[in-house]
Amino acid sequence: MKFLKWSLPAAMLMLAGCVTNQTGVPIPFLSPIPDDAKYIETVKLPTTTLEKAEGLKKARTKVLTSSVGLADFPQLQSYAQSVLDRIIATAPAGAPDAKVYLLANVGPGAMAVPEGAIYIHFSAFQYLQSEDQLAFLLGHEYSHVALQHSPENLLRSLRPYLVTAMDFAVSRASSDSKLRKSLQLYGSDILSRDVLLPVWDRSAEKEADFLGLDLMTKAGYNPSESLRFLAIVGKYDDSFERLHLATRNQLEKQLDAQLATTTDSPLWNRFTSEFRDAIGTIQEQISSRHEDAKDRMVALVGYMKREYAMERRRPINNAIYVKTVDQNADVLDHYLDAHKVIAALQEAEFEPGQKINIGKLEGLARRAVSGKTSDHAYTRYAFSKLRTYQGKYSLALKNIDLIAGQDGDDVLPFQISLERAELQQSTGNSKLAIKQMEVAAAHYDWPVEAYHFLIPMLAGQGDKGRVNELKIGCVARYPQQRELCATPQ
Repeated sequence: MKFLKWSLPAAMLMLAGCVTNQTGVPIPFLSPIPDDAKYIETVKLPTTTLEKAEGLKKARTKVLTSSVGLADFPQLQSYAQSVLDRIIATAPAGAPDAKVYLLANVGPGAMAVPEGAIYIHFSAFQYLQSEDQLAFLLGHEYSHVALQHSPENLLRSLRPYLVTAMDFAVSRASSDSKLRKSLQLYGSDILSRDVLLPVWDRSAEKEADFLGLDLMTKAGYNPSESLRFLAIVGKYDDSFERLHLATRNQLEKQLDAQLATTTDSPLWNRFTSEFRDAIGTIQEQISSRHEDAKDRMVALVGYMKREYAMERRRPINNAIYVKTVDQNADVLDHYLDAHKVIAALQEAEFEPGQKINIGKLEGLARRAVSGKTSDHAYTRYAFSKLRTYQGKYSLALKNIDLIAGQDGDDVLPFQISLERAELQQSTGNSKLAIKQMEVAAAHYDWPVEAYHFLIPMLAGQGDKGRVNELKIGCVARYPQQRELCATPQ
């Protein structure tokens, strides 16, 4: 599909050092980057977001809705926080506090929200080579917080279309439940969680790069490590792109076959038209704003030569960094094992005739849920996916039931809640599926997938009152899906 094949790979190829996206509206109280001084010496920080506690809660909900939860690595999180605290201590007067969280994401990337939270993928501790490189990642993300850059993400406007498109593409093309599961697997694990379709404003990214470089250097770190960071993450991003190329291509073929067809359904025709328009908007913004790793490196090299030509520092605390990572190598490897299971299942689902080594995946899945990671959301999620692929739905549910609550919260990550509800439906426990999905939906402020699951389920049970309530709520939250919300799938 021409429009989708352009947009998704382009998004995947972006250096995911940050998924913060800008509105493009000029902010007059921010100082422009000077041509003859350090940015940190002239920048005027804006007032931090008001009602921080409530705003942080809402921002956190948005982040976790598109994830399979936080990575339960307290030592690594504490270590990252100590680096961030060191950086914050060097920030200009009035700079806000911020807290680091680790997401159970394998793709390269991080996310900052202006309310004061930075989410980095756990895999950063496997591809970054020094504390200095981690300092640049955190310094860059913290600069988005300090400068109060908007975290709004284009995926949030496009995601409802993608969810519906996947549902329609499969339901109209085939009754094969395995194919449907494969699209849902791909949609939740890659599209919603690892891609995030970031579109960065060039000026904002430059501000975050330069201020992040100033902050890390002022904190005692080696500024040249920022360039090594960009080079390393660029290579990691390329390998991640290659790993998921086949599954993404297959999804595009499925959508292309459906969206290119004009039907006798005015609702479907209108949906496809709006979906194409949404993709077109994404393309335009990516084209005008995207700046890849090489562009960022060129800009940083020029800035470093001007401001830090005499800086020749040894890496800070590198022995401590290596030791800390080594102490957590086992749990990090278990998360990678879980990712290998999910990636292999995706490839097998999308490649007809593809042979899958169940024994090998069984070994990886069992190792993933051994020891300290026996009750982690991400590792059990992977094992549940393997059991679902095998058609062992009861065993898949047992894996989800073994997941421990995260961060003092008994509600499962939303993507896992959705997986559990579908498994409960498959095992004949629709009432419990509806009940628990209602709880998860309310907790995560009603993602569009919750409506797509609950409306047909409740319609099938004859609960017209609740169906109407959900349709009204769906249209209110997702006006771009007004026709589809009003029609049972």
